[in-house]
Amino acid sequence: MKTGTIAAIIDLNEVDSALLPLTTYRPIGTLPFAGRYRLLDFPLSAINHANIHSVGLFLPRSGRSVQDHIRSGSSWDLDSLQGGVFMFPYIAERDYDDAATRQRYYDDYLQFLRKSETQYTAVMGSQSIANLDLDALVAYHKAGDSRLTTMYKQVPKSQVDDHDWTVELSELGTASSIVRAKQHHGQPGVDTLPVFMNVYLLETQDLIDMLVAASEKKHFKRLPQVLREAVLENNANAFEYTGYLATITSLARYYAANMAMLDDTNYQALFYTSRPIETKNKNEVPTFFAKDSAVTSSLVGTGGYIEGTITHSVIFRNVVVHRDATVADSIVMQGSKISAGSEVRYAILDKGVVIGPNLSLIGTPEKPLVFEKNQRVFQQTGQEVNTQ
Repeated sequence: MKTGTIAAIIDLNEVDSALLPLTTYRPIGTLPFAGRYRLLDFPLSAINHANIHSVGLFLPRSGRSVQDHIRSGSSWDLDSLQGGVFMFPYIAERDYDDAATRQRYYDDYLQFLRKSETQYTAVMGSQSIANLDLDALVAYHKAGDSRLTTMYKQVPKSQVDDHDWTVELSELGTASSIVRAKQHHGQPGVDTLPVFMNVYLLETQDLIDMLVAASEKKHFKRLPQVLREAVLENNANAFEYTGYLATITSLARYYAANMAMLDDTNYQALFYTSRPIETKNKNEVPTFFAKDSAVTSSLVGTGGYIEGTITHSVIFRNVVVHRDATVADSIVMQGSKISAGSEVRYAILDKGVVIGPNLSLIGTPEKPLVFEKNQRVFQQTGQEVNTQ
């Protein structure tokens, strides 16, 4: 794609209450994934491979982790002299009875779009783990008849939650509306639903016009609602994505998506394509594996110290597993420590968690135990264990 023809908006103001306590100090976009990545790496990598160099990041309430991860944007070739990463402060939940605050919401988007001087704009979130081909999306949009293009994937109904956003498809294959799964009419004899991937593509001037019109209305509407109503009013081209997809809307889904990366088929489909997923690099020493350690069917990051047993788990950087400790079917984030003799199964340990010696902490695949950032667990009382 020719440089400068498209801009991208990544809106990180996503509903994260079902992911607490992991999202207490970070948005969904900076949740760690697969031993070394963040969810935000997926839209940023798609942007990089499409040669997009003008990106607007609309920050959530806690934006520090976003700024720390992005830095200059060099990991995604976004540190060029023209364009770059533009971060806009959090204003998503302020008092919109105040006219000045309401206008500020729209002005941030409008300022970015007008200064981008691009023909098209892609609007994305960070909840969808997928390897996107934005060049293909643009080509599909140009060949279509609608001013707006959406993206979806056919997902088995058994894997769709009632509150997931889905695309209502017409007989012509266009998107007539975006509705919750429980409101989707479905098709007789079809056991899948077209799950919306929170990706739009449209001409930049059209998006500017929509936001200006919304700013003049009596009732306040956020960008996602503006775009959903545009689909309803105009119909939209519907681009079908066929690759790996995981939608992170709950702790159970976050856990399942990480565990799915232990299946080589899923890992290869997501990461080993012609469009690699880029992330911020950290050069560290390899993990040390003691003579009596045992590690099977796991992803293990760098800088760790392993003396115990790890089975079917995702282990991030600088993790310590002491002698006679067992970690199984778990996610252990950066800098965590499992002391000697302890057993951790079906659990999510956020960054810096310390598990004391000789404890047995066991959740279930459907409801893994969750330990918040820097939590210390030294007694077998159950009070320190968060099972949300």
